[in-house]
Amino acid sequence: MALQPWVHVETFEEYKERFKDFAYMERTEDGILLVRLHWKGGPVVWSYQTQHAYGHLWTAIGHDKQNEVLILTCQNPYWLCQHSDPTSFDEVEDSPGPDLKYDCNVPDTMNFVENFINDIEIPTIAAINGIGQHYEFALMSDITLTVPEFFFSDAHFSHSIVPGDGMNFAYRVAVGPKRAAYMAYMEPKIDAKTALDWGLVHEIVEQAKIVERSYEIARHIMKTERSVRRMTHELAIRPWKRALQDDERVHVLAEMYSVQLTARRHNFDKIAADFKGDREQHKK
Repeated sequence: MALQPWVHVETFEEYKERFKDFAYMERTEDGILLVRLHWKGGPVVWSYQTQHAYGHLWTAIGHDKQNEVLILTCQNPYWLCQHSDPTSFDEVEDSPGPDLKYDCNVPDTMNFVENFINDIEIPTIAAINGIGQHYEFALMSDITLTVPEFFFSDAHFSHSIVPGDGMNFAYRVAVGPKRAAYMAYMEPKIDAKTALDWGLVHEIVEQAKIVERSYEIARHIMKTERSVRRMTHELAIRPWKRALQDDERVHVLAEMYSVQLTARRHNFDKIAADFKGDREQHKK
């Protein structure tokens, strides 16, 4: 018998309880983990607390060796997310000292993306269940499904905020710098069919069947050996790890520094409304 015991790692039941307000989770006996992001059973509510929670959620999922395939989706009718808690942003941006602003805008914003790439070591399937933003997790997943009505867009620039968060970073990796630059400046709506043609998504599936289709894919992946599944994910995630090392922190720092220079406040509800609406440049 070994001299030392194994250090306790949080169990599925423990982190399921810890994150219950932010994510519904269920797992099959063979390790297919469904994570449905939400806020207390309703659609995701965006806040600094939400961003903080998901950064830690990815780490908890990654540390649990009983997880074998991840299916990531959200509570209908939105992908994350189209609602926010303005008081969260006010509390942080009106805080008297710099520490809370730094913690929320730098490490939490970075970990929100970095922990998904670095900590999750199993095949990932994203099921985009409705329109929404923060599609970086869908693009960073190994396999991406979307509903027909979804579109990719980024409404930061027209609100005088550098599009430096995970969305444009992920778009740059997925389709290259030229399309990502146009996406940042012109904020076009890339519909599901175009996204399929460009390779941003792999299948277009109706909302009622998208989780079922995700399980079909997960069961197909589970047919091979555990080491093969996990090492295949290592190959799939490698371009993201390389880009993460080179660029992601520069993206985040550019956005947050610009926010401070312009004294710009995050108004997520206004950005979300603009995201869903038809901006002038899309009326051609």
